[in-house]
Amino acid sequence: MNSRLILLTLLVFDGLLLRCARPTEKEQQTSDESLYTGSIACKNCHERVYQDHLSAPHHLTSQLPNSVSIKGSFEEENNIFFYSPQLYVVMSNAHNIFSQSLYSHGKKVKTKSFDLVFGSGVRGQTYLTWQDSSLLQLPIGYLTSVNMWANSPGFSNRPIFNRPITGRCLECHSTFFKKVLPEKRPEHFSKKNFMLGIECEKCHGAGKKHVDFQQENRQLKEGKYIISFKNFSQKQQLDFCRSCHGGKLIAKKPPFTFKAGSDLNEFFNTDSVKTLATPLDSHGNQYGMLSQSKCFLQSNMTCLTCHQVHENEKGKTEVFSKRCMNCHTSGTKSFCSFKKLTTTQLQQNCIQCHMPEKNSNSIRMLLQGEDAPTPARMHVHHITTYPDEVVKYLQSIPMSKD
Repeated sequence: MNSRLILLTLLVFDGLLLRCARPTEKEQQTSDESLYTGSIACKNCHERVYQDHLSAPHHLTSQLPNSVSIKGSFEEENNIFFYSPQLYVVMSNAHNIFSQSLYSHGKKVKTKSFDLVFGSGVRGQTYLTWQDSSLLQLPIGYLTSVNMWANSPGFSNRPIFNRPITGRCLECHSTFFKKVLPEKRPEHFSKKNFMLGIECEKCHGAGKKHVDFQQENRQLKEGKYIISFKNFSQKQQLDFCRSCHGGKLIAKKPPFTFKAGSDLNEFFNTDSVKTLATPLDSHGNQYGMLSQSKCFLQSNMTCLTCHQVHENEKGKTEVFSKRCMNCHTSGTKSFCSFKKLTTTQLQQNCIQCHMPEKNSNSIRMLLQGEDAPTPARMHVHHITTYPDEVVKYLQSIPMSKD
């Protein structure tokens, strides 16, 4: 009798152990870090793409802190942000340990480290610090257009050290973060199991199975066990880009569970576009603006029609304009009918008149001594004609004598 009781107890205890050790469905969805290899594993077969992506904004959108990744200056007199003469934050680099320290009336109140750098620096950066296993946004960021430290976007004119970073922020600025302690708020993440940057596996899926197979079958040229956008429908391509460039999305499922090729509506309540394109922000809703453009409505275009995401194409106006020419061919009705410029001039710069840079409403940072925040400027994705920009462009170039 006693032996049966002991055996039954052991079986029940063993079952409880298995139940505790076995992850739930949600835990399984966010615990597949062992399937990731890192982009360096792609280099052997895709060296040019790998090298190109190292300078691309997607790769640089989140990094570890160092003297290169942090764009702000740590030189004396350029490393202080004053809220008032008595209240200020000092940015310090002590033997490659980077920090922000709050001072009040000359006394140090607190110091927090730069633990992660968010933002490629094309327009600006913000900085994160670990507090246990949660991430907080530091009060001072960087605005590229003025090459200055600035109060982080959305912060009032006071130092705030406790704004939490959510999984929604992380999944648009990194490839993977493992969520821990799911019952706690704010959200908590592993300090070890994460992959910074928008890397190969963000778009093409976790790559371990693909890499293992291709290394064992080098004679095969067709990639196996990897996601290829070449086979995607227009909706699948747009859904993936829209997950981070499609306005306000309310998550239905845990962060990092949406994968390329999935139906966006199964993972998010999407931001319906019912207003004019002009109120939409050029930073957060490129898809919303593009979807109201005649170019989009009259074609099967996607983001990849114009963007080569593996490369840094910042400022390459002629490159983007050549892609416009794939549809707006010279000599056809769809070609630009503006008569004051030569055909060559029209072919070289479609962007300034039809997709100019405008002030962002979401990336606005308060500079020292200013009362109103300074916006970053970004290209609008509502493709149309902007008369004021046409005038500016004409004033900036030599006119044709024809």
